[in-house]
Amino acid sequence: MQELIVHLNKRRTIVMKVIIALAVVAIIVSFNFKITPTAYFGGKYNAYLIYGLIIYKIIELSILYYMLLHRHIAYIKKNADHTKRLVKLKKHSKLLLFLIPQGNTVFGIIAYKLSGNVYYFLLFSLIALITVLLIRPNRFKSDRD
Repeated sequence: MQELIVHLNKRRTIVMKVIIALAVVAIIVSFNFKITPTAYFGGKYNAYLIYGLIIYKIIELSILYYMLLHRHIAYIKKNADHTKRLVKLKKHSKLLLFLIPQGNTVFGIIAYKLSGNVYYFLLFSLIALITVLLIRPNRFKSDRD
């Protein structure tokens, strides 16, 4: 169990560095290039689409966290035999730590293109960073470890 926690802490710090690096790249791109907002439907629904993306991403991250991590943590804390769950926990936690920056980067690019404002990309990066910070692998320890 301890080696899984150490491995996930390393992966978590790598993911945080990737998120910060993508945010820095977005800032550099915004200074060097002018992104014009899209004009779908005359551009009058762009703000609604962006707010919908933000709400969707927050709901999606909550569901992903529950489906991929929380139920495994609860099972490990309740049951003495958790060797079978460790394989699933390792696989699902890697998947979650991959999906968080990947999904938020895609949604951030979409919001950036819809608005022409880098702040929306940075908002999605902040959501990803907060989510990764809230996932603490040290909580995976059961009382029996």
